[in-house]
Amino acid sequence: MPLARPVGRVGAGGGPEEWFYGLPPITRTMFVAILGTTCLCSFGMISPMSLTLDFGRLSSKFEVWRLATNFVFFGTFSFPFLIQMYIFVQYSQRYEVAPFNTGAGGTSADYAWMLCIGAALLTVMGFFASQPFLGQALSFMVLYVWSRKNPDAMTSIFGFQMQAFYLPWALIALNVLIGNPIFMSILGVVAGHIYYFLHYIAPESMGIDPIKTPLFLIEWFGGRPQPV
Repeated sequence: MPLARPVGRVGAGGGPEEWFYGLPPITRTMFVAILGTTCLCSFGMISPMSLTLDFGRLSSKFEVWRLATNFVFFGTFSFPFLIQMYIFVQYSQRYEVAPFNTGAGGTSADYAWMLCIGAALLTVMGFFASQPFLGQALSFMVLYVWSRKNPDAMTSIFGFQMQAFYLPWALIALNVLIGNPIFMSILGVVAGHIYYFLHYIAPESMGIDPIKTPLFLIEWFGGRPQPV
């Protein structure tokens, strides 16, 4: 049996190729999509307006790609873009290698299903909040769910060590202090907590288990159905 590739880490040893192929599959695909979209928009090859979550054009022109493309645009190349990309890659890969088991045994299929549910929740929020891009909110949702699954894990923000449970709130507080908007972060927390509630709390308190990874995703990622 071939040895599994080590999970890539931002700042880890090895060359760029080793780091890239060390990323788990969904994180790697999202990284390519976000970076590619940023390049196309930064170099003027496509307009960011063609990627927005525009419900008017979605319904009248049937531009269904907008349901996905609004999640893979973090803005053109800039320092905030780099920070957002770092946060996404760092915590997406950490969660993807050991997500909540929602039927696929804690594999990438379970992570894919979480992203689908998160995207659906955020799309509804984006409709009422009139938000054209929701990628930052989805990124923060991933970070939030990871922090709830690993609340006692130690992590750091700009060199300050803390338990993972406090990380989302520390990042929100930091953004408040430096004057950055926090609305996308709040949306991510709300979507993440809804997911956490439906998977972790609802089965015990309400006797229902509404989140089950579909079989086609399990087969797509080469897994097998497993009890939660």
